[in-house]
Amino acid sequence: MSGIGDSIHENLVSKQLLAGAIAGGLADGMMYPMMTVKSRLQVQGGSRGATAELYMYRGPVQAIQSIVAKEGWRTFYKGYGTVAQVAPAQALYMATYQAIKRYLPGGHDDPLIQLGGGILASLLQSTVTVPVEVIRQRQMVQTVGAGSYKGSLHTAKTIFQHEGISAFYRGFLLNQMVWVPFNAVYLPLWETSKRMCSRLSGVDAVEKLDVQYELGSAFFCSAFAAALTNPMDVIKTRLQVQGKSNVHCSTEYSGGWDAAKTIYKQEGLAGLTRGMTTRMLWVAPSAMIMFTTYDQLMKWLVHYE
Repeated sequence: MSGIGDSIHENLVSKQLLAGAIAGGLADGMMYPMMTVKSRLQVQGGSRGATAELYMYRGPVQAIQSIVAKEGWRTFYKGYGTVAQVAPAQALYMATYQAIKRYLPGGHDDPLIQLGGGILASLLQSTVTVPVEVIRQRQMVQTVGAGSYKGSLHTAKTIFQHEGISAFYRGFLLNQMVWVPFNAVYLPLWETSKRMCSRLSGVDAVEKLDVQYELGSAFFCSAFAAALTNPMDVIKTRLQVQGKSNVHCSTEYSGGWDAAKTIYKQEGLAGLTRGMTTRMLWVAPSAMIMFTTYDQLMKWLVHYE
């Protein structure tokens, strides 16, 4: 009996990892251009001198228009190869969260269990995603033809040669201060929203919920969480893009607290809200695609086993 139970458990975990990788890779790949816009809006205003004149966008629409006109549409996909590294990280995230929900008492209905599951899943995921973020965001913020980075592999080699291995984990603790609160807000809200939609639509289980309710729940709950955590994301992004090998960044923050104080002193509260709308337009569709695709894939995989 134990062997049968172990086999069923391994089969379920395999499906969760597969569904998580596909869903995570799809969401990251589709919304990658918006992450580029978000990153540029968040770092502008931080540099002083010549680098401050690289770009100064008034908002996401003007940023998109300016990038297309001056640099071409390919600029939106700088560092796109890193999507391949994000997919397994998202698989780990989804499998961890679902395992905690499944095996801890009350996990499917208890917001505290869901909160804890999101925190642990985020911590495990960030061991992979933080270095990937550093590599991709360094490329995202540099302009065409004048950058020091020439692809993801070259970026990784340059950062390692000039700044050392620690540069890849710059902002790691701040990453937790962005995504741990995000998951603490989003996941319980998302689960509660789906249960409410189930009752309102007359179905007896969340698993039977129509896809439009899943899409709406993921979109609005994640947009709210993204807005709340934007200030920490601004600080994290500023720290991750600065470095000796980045010719486009002249900031020299000594850490998260110094970055927060400097941004507030030089740019006011507006500096900490930079890119908020764009972050919502990146995170909300990403969550909608990822979580809904995951749920639909799991239904299909379980049905056809």
